[in-house]
Amino acid sequence: METKTSIFSLSLWRSVIALAKPFFTSREKSEVTVPFVGIKFNIQDRVKAWGLVALLFLFLVGVNKMNAMINGAYGDFQNALPDAAKDATLAGVAWNNLYFLAGIFIAAVPVVVLYAWLRGLLVIVWRKWLTEFMLKQYFTNRNYYRIASNSLVDNPDERIANDVEGYVGGALTLVLSVVDAVVTLFFFTQILYGLSHSLTAVAILYSTFGTLISAWLSVRLIRFKYNQQRLEADYRYGLINLRNNVEPIAFYQGEKAEWKQLLQRFHAAIKNNMSLIGYQRRVSFFTTWFDYFVAIVPFAVILPIYLHGDVKIGAFTQANMAFGQVLGALAIFVSQIGTISSFAAYVTRLTGLQNALDAKDLADTSGHTAITTTIGDKIALNGVTLMTPDYKRLLVKNVSTEVPLGTGIIIKGPSGSGKSSLLRAIAGLWRSGEGNITRPELTSLMFLSQKPYMSLGSLRDQLLYPHVRTDLTDADLIAALEQANVGFLATRYPGGLDGFPGEGQEGVFRPWSDELLSLIHI
Repeated sequence: METKTSIFSLSLWRSVIALAKPFFTSREKSEVTVPFVGIKFNIQDRVKAWGLVALLFLFLVGVNKMNAMINGAYGDFQNALPDAAKDATLAGVAWNNLYFLAGIFIAAVPVVVLYAWLRGLLVIVWRKWLTEFMLKQYFTNRNYYRIASNSLVDNPDERIANDVEGYVGGALTLVLSVVDAVVTLFFFTQILYGLSHSLTAVAILYSTFGTLISAWLSVRLIRFKYNQQRLEADYRYGLINLRNNVEPIAFYQGEKAEWKQLLQRFHAAIKNNMSLIGYQRRVSFFTTWFDYFVAIVPFAVILPIYLHGDVKIGAFTQANMAFGQVLGALAIFVSQIGTISSFAAYVTRLTGLQNALDAKDLADTSGHTAITTTIGDKIALNGVTLMTPDYKRLLVKNVSTEVPLGTGIIIKGPSGSGKSSLLRAIAGLWRSGEGNITRPELTSLMFLSQKPYMSLGSLRDQLLYPHVRTDLTDADLIAALEQANVGFLATRYPGGLDGFPGEGQEGVFRPWSDELLSLIHI
């Protein structure tokens, strides 16, 4: 991350657009259900995206139009009060103005509610699309393996799970805030300018001053928030690692060591958080001071005009509301500095992940040789030299051998000599080196990892893994369980083959890996 990133950094906003572009240009189709009527049809994702944006813009204009009408109605009502107090026959004018104001409120309710609903809907739709898009990239060409083995970014899972939501929510909030500011300026600048030319000039100067100070303050704020997200993710990862390795830790009696490591991660997050809230305190001194003076400035400008007899009493309410709206629109970066800083941290982390997904394997870059693969009915190595993925360590040099169909081979050697790495090369996980490997299609091979693994799915998913579709019947799967002497698993929990350990017990759920480990230990 750039240490000097601010809310006006061009690279930051280019990253914002780059992350948003796939969703708003996607030609893929998905099903849409029309609210209230339930009609379903398929449309392109970009049409759906821009359609929601257009509706949001329409309702945003409606909300601002209602606010402008409320402003005028308040002024008319207050202007009518002095006359009504002096002449009872004019009381009807005040009551009519009050009825009109109530009517505006009634009409504004559905506009405001639907605007908020559409905003939430777009966040969900966009987050769903972007998460699916990034997950697809994450699994394509085993990017998840390359990113993890080469440590290209920290906590990619956290970035997909949390930062996507933060980015989408922040992007929509900021875009709507900017559009809202433009629409607000259109409606309320006319009102403010009609009340006082000098008050309009004060609003422009005041907001410009606040924006410049906010840009300067945002540099460190963004850095603190970026680090906070990273450190919190590291701490959560430590807790997950503890949960996934409870038995070996218990056997090693490693409680103190694990506790110490978790506290180190937690304390690092707390230390940065203390720095963050300390800096936010400084920022709050400025923003609070800025906001408080907003309540005084319009009255200070209008008071001489009112005392001179050029405006009525209602001008105070109108000026205060209009000044607040115009200043809020012009000083958007002052009011949104906290949101923008958090958003910038999300953008930086997601951009880092996207860059890692787009990055080429070193084996595909100039200046590096790569092992080639030929599809055949045997496993053969021809002059294979294997290095670690970063090309910094030589593991195997100029190996040639052949394993014909129906035969076997044992690879022997001390720990760390490259036995497992050679299997990684045959599987195509590592291509750093030179030479050629002949093997059958991967779909006809099975590699067993040194670390046992079971997915988070049902019992059926475990039996079929890694396949998601099969022509095997339930009887075939149960027969396979019987052959392995664990046929009782098919009826052990509610749901049968589609069940989970602990299912049916209140608040209890365990992955199948824990269940099978307990059977092995018995």
